[in-house]
Amino acid sequence: MEPIYWNCIIAHGITAFSSFGIPIVIGVFFAKTKVTISSKFWLAFFLSGAFVLFCGFDHFLAMFESQMAVSLLHLGVLDIMAFISLCALLYLMPTTYQIIEAIAKSQEDTRELQRSQQMQRLFLDQGPFLAYIKDEQSRMLYYNQELQSRFSVTAQEWLGKTDSQFLTDPEEARRVIENDQMVLKTVRPLKLIEQVKTSADDQACYWLSFKFPFSDYATGDRRIGGISFDITESIEAQRSLTDLNRQLEEKTLKLEAKKQELIYLSDMADMLYCCESEDEVYQVVALTCSKLFPNMSGCIYIIANSKSYVQMNSFWGDKKNSKEIFSQSDCWALRRGKLNLLSPHNSGLICNHLIEPISGTHLCVPLFGQGEVIGILHIYTLEEISPEDQQITEIIARTLAIALNNLSIKKRLTYDNLRDGMTQLFNHNYMQTITEQRLAEAERSGEPLSVIFLDIDNFKSYNSRYGHLTANIVLQGLAKLLLKSIRSFDIACRWGGEEFVIVMPNMTLENLRKRVEQLRIDVEQMQLKDGDRILQGITASFGIAVSEPGITVKDFLNRANQAMLEAKRTGKNRVIEYVNTYNS
Repeated sequence: MEPIYWNCIIAHGITAFSSFGIPIVIGVFFAKTKVTISSKFWLAFFLSGAFVLFCGFDHFLAMFESQMAVSLLHLGVLDIMAFISLCALLYLMPTTYQIIEAIAKSQEDTRELQRSQQMQRLFLDQGPFLAYIKDEQSRMLYYNQELQSRFSVTAQEWLGKTDSQFLTDPEEARRVIENDQMVLKTVRPLKLIEQVKTSADDQACYWLSFKFPFSDYATGDRRIGGISFDITESIEAQRSLTDLNRQLEEKTLKLEAKKQELIYLSDMADMLYCCESEDEVYQVVALTCSKLFPNMSGCIYIIANSKSYVQMNSFWGDKKNSKEIFSQSDCWALRRGKLNLLSPHNSGLICNHLIEPISGTHLCVPLFGQGEVIGILHIYTLEEISPEDQQITEIIARTLAIALNNLSIKKRLTYDNLRDGMTQLFNHNYMQTITEQRLAEAERSGEPLSVIFLDIDNFKSYNSRYGHLTANIVLQGLAKLLLKSIRSFDIACRWGGEEFVIVMPNMTLENLRKRVEQLRIDVEQMQLKDGDRILQGITASFGIAVSEPGITVKDFLNRANQAMLEAKRTGKNRVIEYVNTYNS
């Protein structure tokens, strides 16, 4: 019986120890894990724990049943345990369904949490963006499948590493880590564009990154969360759009420049059309070139009438790099009749009219007038002359040559319209116009204006004797004599037939009488020849008049004409002065 007794004692002791230890272990577990129990289950939890404890007391006391006092205590414990167990049973019976329902709900919440975590994992892994979590040292704790795919890494390859350990560009890694630390420092979300290459091909990738700080509630550590979208295409499209806008602005500026060039060229053409002299033509071209080519210098050369040299007629810019006078053979453009360009990138022919040392770019463009070269347009600059500027220079050269040619034609036509074809003196129309101008000047200055009317005596009989051709020689000889006898600013004209008029400003009446008398003598003594044949001499009758304030051109010329007619009537070959006693 003794082994059985000790076996019973040991069994009751182990059971009692276990009954005491189970509540203690459960309590420690709850304290360590901080697990909470709903308040409606507190009593059930307490009664169950009390029941287990008293079971322990029951087995503990059963070890000492041979002692009466202990047995009575055992009985009391059994009574209390019976009461507690009955209370626990009565309490648990109505709450059993609630406990089961709570357990089911807890299991459902657990499954829902798992599904939610799975959906979050699928969202992060299947989304078209990079998702990642880093610790405070920017070490990678998590990254999604998109990041694995874009950077060609495995799911574990980058875990625990910083950006400086897996990014190929140290500068990119430094910027990314700085951005991470900025998020932790400010404790605020950060939105920025990061440039990070996805491979070693040096192709730039741009990411729109959203970084934010958060705390790991399990450990309390701070974390950095991030989501990045690939916006490389948008950046490239924006750059392309920017480039297109820049190109459009450049083209717009070029069009504006072309428009301004056309305006300058159009204004030049208008001004050249109105020029009355070659000097004005040169000034217009120089002004236009200084506007079109503000960084260039230039000059216009014209071949002299003798064809023996070329002379500079106009210059613009800062520095003369060509001689002012040189021979035609010194310029290749004049020799060849073609444009000649000399520049650092175009080793053309060097003209001898360039001044040493020769530097920069020189452009010589020939000027063509009536089928022959009449000069050159020379352009100089330190930089290259673009093909567009060369074309503009050629246009200017052609326009300049045309303007000079038109001016020459205009002068010739003007000369023909103002001159008498036989004597080359001014004609009747010009005399009336210039006399009107001279009268206005005389009245404004207060100086007298004199007019001389002369007519060859007996010219009709002279014409009948020698014929028209010989008579024309007489008229031409008289015209030469008049031009030789008058001052440079006096004006002589053929009034018509054998009548001539001379306008002399700023001469006193006394000097006028002397000059006209000497002219009468010179006409009388003039020798006329037709080849070797000596012709009969001629005489002329002269009438003179001096202007008065307010007199008209018609009255002024009529006075001189009346005085000439009086000289004819009173014997010819004499000078008569108009006086107020003469009436028309």
